Amino acid sequence: MSKEKKFSTVGEALSWAVECLSKRSIPDPVNETEYLLTHILDFKRHELFLNSGRALSPEESRRFEVFIERRMKREPAQYITGEVEFMGLKLKVTPATLIPRPETELVVKEAVKAASAYMRDKKKALIIDLCTGSGCIAVAIAKEFRQALVCATDISDPALKVAEENALRNGVRERINFLRGDLFAPFKESGLDVKADMILSNPPYVAEADLERLAPEVRDHEPAGALYAGVDGLDFYRRIVSRSPDYLSPGGFLVMELGWGQSERVKGLAVENGSYEDIEIKKDYSGIERIFLARRKMTA
Repeated sequence: MSKEKKFSTVGEALSWAVECLSKRSIPDPVNETEYLLTHILDFKRHELFLNSGRALSPEESRRFEVFIERRMKREPAQYITGEVEFMGLKLKVTPATLIPRPETELVVKEAVKAASAYMRDKKKALIIDLCTGSGCIAVAIAKEFRQALVCATDISDPALKVAEENALRNGVRERINFLRGDLFAPFKESGLDVKADMILSNPPYVAEADLERLAPEVRDHEPAGALYAGVDGLDFYRRIVSRSPDYLSPGGFLVMELGWGQSERVKGLAVENGSYEDIEIKKDYSGIERIFLARRKMTA
C-alpha cells in the first residue's frame, strides 16, 4: 500500500476502505469494513456513525490499513481479527480452525431443543463433540447443559489448542476434555466404554468436485482437513452414523450439520443402519436442509 495518508477520521477511513474492497470485488464491502474498524476501535457498530468525525490515531490508522490490505487478498475477516462471535460467546479463531458459521449455531440450538426434556432429570450427562475445531459447539453446549461433561475430539493439535483456549476464556474448561484423534479413535485407543447422552458434530462435508466452487476465503485460507470429505462429501457421515450407536446410550441423540443437498443421503445412511429412530432434518435460516437429528433406539 502507498504510504501517503488516505484518511484522518472514522468516516473517511470507512469510505476509503469500502472503495478499496469494492475494487477487489469483496462481497459486502460495507459490512466487512465496519466489522474490521469496530474491532480496532472497540466500538459497537452504531458508534462508528455517532463518531464519524473522530480522529484516528497513527496506530489505529496503521492497523486499519494493514487489515484492509489483508482483506483485499481475500483473507477472511475473522482470521484478521482473530475472533468470532458464536451464540453470544467470543471465540478465538486461527487458520488452524474452521470459522464458525451461523448455521453451526443451529446444531447447538436444535440439540438443546430436542434433548432438553431428556436431559432435565439427569444430574450428570456425557456429550461428545466430534471434529471440534475451534471448540465452538463444545463450549456452547457446555454452557447450555451445566451438568454435562463434554468430550471433544479432533485430529489436529493446533485446533485443539485453540479449542482449549476458548473453553478457558468462556469458563467451561473444567467440564470439557479435549482428546486428540480421528472421530471415536481416542475412546477406542483408551479402552473406554463410553456411553454418551448426545453426540454432536460439524464434520468435513465438502465433495472434491466442489473445491473450485468455493470462495477464495474458504478454499485458500481455511484448513483443508476441516472441509473435504472424499469424492461425494459423505465420508465422515458414513463413519459417524455407523459408529455412533456404539457410543450412544439408548435414547441418546445424534445431531450433525449437513452440507447442501446431502440430507436425504445422510438420512438414508441412518435408516439403513437400523439403530436410529425419530430421524429428522431441520432447515437453516435460508431454508436449506442443514441439521440432522436422530435418537438411538431404546433396543437394538
